[in-house]
Amino acid sequence: MKTVIHIIILTFITASCQPQELNVNIKNVEINIPGSPGPWLKYNDNFYCYFKTDNDKFSSGSNHQFYILDKDGKIKSQIDVPKKLQTFYYDLYIKNDTIFTTEYYDHNSFYLDQTNNTWIETKKGIDLYYDDKDYSVYSLDFGEWGGVTWFKDKQTGKQYEIGATSPVINKLNNHYYLTTGISVLKIKDPTELDESKEPYDYKKAVADLENSYRREGNYSTNGAEVIFEYKDNDYFNPTFSIATSFISNEKLYHLYKDSISTKIGTIENKTLVPFYEFKYIIRPFQWNYDTRNPIQNNNFQSVQFRTDKDSVYGIIEINKNDFKVTQFNNIYKEPVFGENEMNEWVENTFDNYYSNFSSLTLNQIDKVEQEINATDITQKHKISTYRLDGRDVNTPRIYRKIESKELRLLTIYYYSKDEKKIELVKFEWGKNRNKNQSIKDVVASMNNSKMEETLYKQKFDWISDYLKGKLGEPNDLQTDKNSTEQKWKKNNKIIVLEYSKRDVELTIYSE
Repeated sequence: MKTVIHIIILTFITASCQPQELNVNIKNVEINIPGSPGPWLKYNDNFYCYFKTDNDKFSSGSNHQFYILDKDGKIKSQIDVPKKLQTFYYDLYIKNDTIFTTEYYDHNSFYLDQTNNTWIETKKGIDLYYDDKDYSVYSLDFGEWGGVTWFKDKQTGKQYEIGATSPVINKLNNHYYLTTGISVLKIKDPTELDESKEPYDYKKAVADLENSYRREGNYSTNGAEVIFEYKDNDYFNPTFSIATSFISNEKLYHLYKDSISTKIGTIENKTLVPFYEFKYIIRPFQWNYDTRNPIQNNNFQSVQFRTDKDSVYGIIEINKNDFKVTQFNNIYKEPVFGENEMNEWVENTFDNYYSNFSSLTLNQIDKVEQEINATDITQKHKISTYRLDGRDVNTPRIYRKIESKELRLLTIYYYSKDEKKIELVKFEWGKNRNKNQSIKDVVASMNNSKMEETLYKQKFDWISDYLKGKLGEPNDLQTDKNSTEQKWKKNNKIIVLEYSKRDVELTIYSE
């Protein structure tokens, strides 16, 4: 571990000489947190970060966690994410010294109450990108229809628009600079832009979401000077992007990456001229739905970056002439138990549950799972089972164990709402989805479907033999070429073992 970090530090140090006008500092931090990063930002010596934890087979729901980390990566707080923010797209930004989140589709907005460590719902977020004494600037991205940025004159109320989608906005020498992923526009006087025939309207864009607001994007740059534009990007395999622009020492700088490396540069004669290079290490980016953070008139902004390793990523802080890079090495790994250990655990656990099913409680099963450090992937959305029709049960507690690189075991516990008594337990063996896969891996997996079917059949046969030894022959057997079901009825308990080409399930519940 230390060797890897030393190599990373050395690579940063061997980057081209640090410019005198910027103070570039590098820091490496180790963290141990499950999941992959969503939107992050840095503010007041703390990192505020979403982590997206995988949902295994439950792809219809999201499962985000929110953390506050100190400057050394230690967890200060883990804060529950409200149901309205359990979506795939959301913005994280600073406004008036407060942390806000706005989710993309319905504009549901929350601010972070750091005294009570909770998110508080507030007025739906407006699409405000910049604001000064003269203009309020709004922007919307209409996807395939393009985007629009509006300048609203505070004196006259008139709005002027330009074809720039979700820009980073800087103001220098009374000129506005709009940075998109591949261009930089200079606006000397917003009134020289096209006067908007469809001005930005909060009610249309945010409040009246039942009638989703759409319009054709504006592709015009009338009234602006294009001081830089990259024209050779491959849409399907882009090699160039500007992550952000910022002002330092009365100059406009740009953080960008090309096919070779990541650089800091300035624009001269419509050309980006680099003077600092990071040498292959970092790839800064902006989520296409996380756009408000680099703006809002703060001198300070933070930008996320990726590296060639999924577990290594970080934050770039830009504060006038201070440029800080914090790289996180996430050492979290979900344990892999192995087939023998997992089979032994299943036998012991099933014996325990079968013998004590009438008195089994949620607290007891939590203890069983936590003793082996199983991963809790309990979902936020409603989940039910036809086997418990008519019973008042909660969405189940769900734990995951990785058996091997091919298989994982979910244990799913339905329990009564009032007494927290366990009503049904399901052991489900299926494909291990919790691993990074290349396209090559995916193709190989598709070609090895027969191998997966064999694994499930072998697992089914082992469990069937175990149950027959414990319970005798099943009371009922149904089989065809694609599936098999065995059922036992013992002492008001029903045990069902099912095999299909996709998984194996063992269920126990009471009549």
